[in-house]
Amino acid sequence: METLFNCSLWGDEAFSAVAAQRPFFEMIAVVAKDTSPPLFYIIMWTWFKIFGSSEIAIRSLTLLFYLGTISFVFLLVKKLYNKKAAFWATLLTLFNPFLFPYAFEGRMYFSLLFFTVASYYFLASKNRWGYIAAATAAIYSHHFAFLAIFSQFVWQIFDQPNKKNIIKVVKDYLIIGALYIPWLYPLYLQTTLVSGGFWLGKPRPVDLINIFKNLLNNKVISNYHKTIPLIAGAIALTRKWQKKDLFFVFWLAVPPIAAFLISQTSLKIFYERYLLYCVPPLTILLATNWRKISLPLIAILAIFYIQISYIQFTQPFKKPFRDFADIVKSKGSNVTIINYNGSAHHLWETKYYQIKAPIYSLGGELPFFVGTAQMTPEDVVYTLPEENKIGVITSDSPESVNIDGFSIKEKYGIDSLSFLIMEKSD
Repeated sequence: METLFNCSLWGDEAFSAVAAQRPFFEMIAVVAKDTSPPLFYIIMWTWFKIFGSSEIAIRSLTLLFYLGTISFVFLLVKKLYNKKAAFWATLLTLFNPFLFPYAFEGRMYFSLLFFTVASYYFLASKNRWGYIAAATAAIYSHHFAFLAIFSQFVWQIFDQPNKKNIIKVVKDYLIIGALYIPWLYPLYLQTTLVSGGFWLGKPRPVDLINIFKNLLNNKVISNYHKTIPLIAGAIALTRKWQKKDLFFVFWLAVPPIAAFLISQTSLKIFYERYLLYCVPPLTILLATNWRKISLPLIAILAIFYIQISYIQFTQPFKKPFRDFADIVKSKGSNVTIINYNGSAHHLWETKYYQIKAPIYSLGGELPFFVGTAQMTPEDVVYTLPEENKIGVITSDSPESVNIDGFSIKEKYGIDSLSFLIMEKSD
């Protein structure tokens, strides 16, 4: 049975997997020229040495981060509230439909989530060095951790009763900054790569509002799942609010607002996926300080979450590239194969599944995108080989594939993936 755990890798996952199979320092050089910090790649590189680089091995790593995140959610809520609240918060976080698919994705998002949640736990526990270590690991996992760290700083300044404590807080952040110095220059280079927009646009106020709705449920499976925001709103309105809840309100609200404001400049960074660490404070607020009247609503929310996550797990949305690669290898063994650069290319999937298929770029140099850092001159071709027959990999409709001088003679495919054998027209 194909699930999110064992389904084919998609483009960004395959990019990470290919990078982590390189020699260590080659991998670091690739990451430095890409758009993320190196910690997840270092962990993945080590993991591959022990467990291999199959789809299941890759997803097992992120699943461990997921389970670790859930453990910290339980411990945090138990510490600040009680065991019953910790149970419901853990359940809602575990099956949150926005978070759940990322638990089975070979990218750095759950490394970011795990270390960010761990940093909040150590912050609430007043474990200074645990917090410094977790916060440092978070910013070495993903740049968006800086917004979570900023939220923690704002909270601590807000919560401190005297100036002496504020000085101590500032010292902790100076230590974290000092630990990040080795990556400051790569960070500068990576920031210049995405300044001016990258592929993200300028967010509107409605996008900021919608992000909180999407963190509750990013995928509506049935019509009654549309009631999830209403259920959450009713729980929030009836809960018993306390001052300590502000710890989670700051965690939930400050990073999205900061990302929104930054994205009004030339640096466009506002993207829901990068803010997935805002889900735990949202589920924690829904699972704590509730009144008896809200318990049935929390139970219904949990049931909806479990149902949606089960459907997501058993009906993976990723393209079946592993089976498609078998078709390409069998039908295209005697032809030169290219990736047709239409609405998307599949260079990294083909590399991971061991197919040589450079991107065909008729329009000249490709724009910068995630993955460019790992590309070599052999990964892009601007002219076609002097051959009568070529193979073409595409996820565009075959009818839209337009290569001058060639016409389609054979078509093979699975789902939206197509492999075309094209011959020179007479």
